[in-house]
Amino acid sequence: MTDGSHDPLTALYGDDLPIAPDPEFAARLRARLEAALSLPAGTEGVVMSGTDSLLAELSAPTARPVTAAVIPYLAVSDARTALDWYAEVFGAEVVGVPIVMDDGRIGHAELSMAGAPVYLADEYPEIGLKAPAPQSVSVSLRLEVRDTDAALQRARERGALVQREPYENHGSRNAAVVDPFGHRWMLAGPLTGAPETIRHGDVGYVSVNTPDAARAQAFYAHVLGWSYAGHHVAGSAESGLSMGIFETPGPSTLFCCYAVDDLEAARASILAGGGTVGEPQQREFGTVCDATDPQGIPFAVYRDTVGTPRPALNGTGPGELSYLTYEVPDSAAFKAFYSRVLHWTFEPGRVDDGWGVQGTHPMAGAAGGAHVARTVPMWTVADIDAAVARVREARGRVIEEPSAQSYGKSALCTDDQGARFYLGQH
Repeated sequence: MTDGSHDPLTALYGDDLPIAPDPEFAARLRARLEAALSLPAGTEGVVMSGTDSLLAELSAPTARPVTAAVIPYLAVSDARTALDWYAEVFGAEVVGVPIVMDDGRIGHAELSMAGAPVYLADEYPEIGLKAPAPQSVSVSLRLEVRDTDAALQRARERGALVQREPYENHGSRNAAVVDPFGHRWMLAGPLTGAPETIRHGDVGYVSVNTPDAARAQAFYAHVLGWSYAGHHVAGSAESGLSMGIFETPGPSTLFCCYAVDDLEAARASILAGGGTVGEPQQREFGTVCDATDPQGIPFAVYRDTVGTPRPALNGTGPGELSYLTYEVPDSAAFKAFYSRVLHWTFEPGRVDDGWGVQGTHPMAGAAGGAHVARTVPMWTVADIDAAVARVREARGRVIEEPSAQSYGKSALCTDDQGARFYLGQH
C-alpha cells in the first residue's frame, strides 16, 4: 500500500520525535540488562521482574547532590577578567564551562573557592542585575586563606582597594579588600602572633596646640587626669598613641602627625593636592615634614623608622583618644586631598555631609559645612557626668550635655582657651 490513508497503522502515527533517555536511567537499564544476559543458559530459579516493576525501579528518583544552602552569586562588569582575577589572587578554580549567551556575555559561571561554590555572571542591567557601584558595597564575603598577608599582597598588586590592613582578633589574622569588580572580601587566615606596626594613613602622634601650654596642661590634668613629661603626656606612648601639649600662635587646635610609607611621595602629593609642606626634619622616631592642607588644617607626615606599634582603633583608657572629627567647610575637597595623600577611603556617615574614614587608626570621620576647619578629638572618660562637672570647674564650656549614642555617651565641650573636644564614655 502506497497510500497512507489506507494503512491500518495510520492511527498509531504521531508527531512526537524520539529523544534521548535520562542518562542515569539509561545507565541503570544497561547495567540491569547486562547482568541478566550474563546468566548461564538454562539458569533456573531466577524470576525476571515485570515491565511495570522494572520501570518503577529504574525511574526512582536519585538523591540530589549535596550542595551549599546559600551560594553567593556575583554580578561583575567583566566576567572573563573576573574569573582570571579570582583564580590568580584567591586560588579559585573554574568548575565546568561558563555559559555564554548570544550577545557574548557570560550568563553563568561557577567557581570553587576555598572548597565552597561561588557563582558569577556578567551584568544584566536590563533586568536590574548590576555590579556594586563604587563606595556602595552592601555585602561582604568572608574567605578563608592560608596566608592573609600573602593573599592581601596579591590582591593589592592586582588592583584591589585595601580597606583594612592585617590585624589579629577572634582567632584569626584578618584583612579586608574591595576587588576591582566592586565586591568586598574579608580575608581570614591563621594567627601569626606578629605585632601590628603603624600603617600608612594612621595617626602616629597628636598634640593640643594652644597659645598657653601651661594653662592647657592644668586644664587637661584636672579634666582627664593627664600628667606630663616635658611637653608630652606621660605614659601615652605606652598606651598606644603619643600625645603632647605645645604652645603655638593662633587658635587652639588638635595637631595630627600621620605615618606614610614614602615621605617624598607624600610631599609631592601634598603639593599636587594644593597643600603646603616644609622640609624634612629628623626626629628620634623618624623623618617628619610639617604641612597644611588646602582648607588650612595644620598637620605633619612622617616615615616611621622604629617600628611604632599601631595605635588602637578606639582608645579605651581614661584620657585616651578614641575618635577624631574633622570639621571642614568643604567635605569634597577634604576627601580628595586626604585620599591623594594618605590613601584614605570614605563611606557616608549617619548625618548629612558626614563621612567615615575607612581603615585608619584611630577611628575618624569628616563633617562638611563648618565655618572653620578644625580637628576635634574625643577623649575617653570613665564617668562622663563627673568629667563634664570637671570641665566646668576648670572654666571650660559644655556645648552639648551628655547624650546617649550607639557606642555609649558623648558630650561636646571646649577647654578654657576655646579648643573644642568631645568626651566619650564607652
